[in-house]
Amino acid sequence: MPRKKLDDLNNKTASTPTSKPVEKEKPVAATPAPTPTPAPAPVAAAPTPANGFHPADTNGDGKVSAEEHQMFMEFKRKELEDMDAMRDAQRNMAWFSLAGMLLYPFAVVLATLLNLEQAASVLGSMAATYFVSVAAIVMAFFGAQAYTKKK
Repeated sequence: MPRKKLDDLNNKTASTPTSKPVEKEKPVAATPAPTPTPAPAPVAAAPTPANGFHPADTNGDGKVSAEEHQMFMEFKRKELEDMDAMRDAQRNMAWFSLAGMLLYPFAVVLATLLNLEQAASVLGSMAATYFVSVAAIVMAFFGAQAYTKKK
């Protein structure tokens, strides 16, 4: 069955058939009712707001004016820029974390070479916590990237 347009739904007379006369049904012998089949799962459609209008229609008049379209496109552009900046910041954080993991042992060796025994001791004692924390940051970044690529 074809989908009805919004105008057809609002105009009740367009949906009533006028060309066919209504016939009386003939009595039929009783037969067992067929088992109902499950309805197919609904197909995901584009998100629409609760009022049923396009997201760019800010005043709700059912028409997207040039000004509304321009505002909507500007919002989408800003949203894309923000998402891009967020990905760049996360990528930089992951790379700096990896660089810190690689340079941390050199900091301990450098402290030992400079005869800073207490600094080397402190750096060595907090290494386990540091490596686990940095590994969690890197894991979260790469896990989020893998998750979003699967969507």
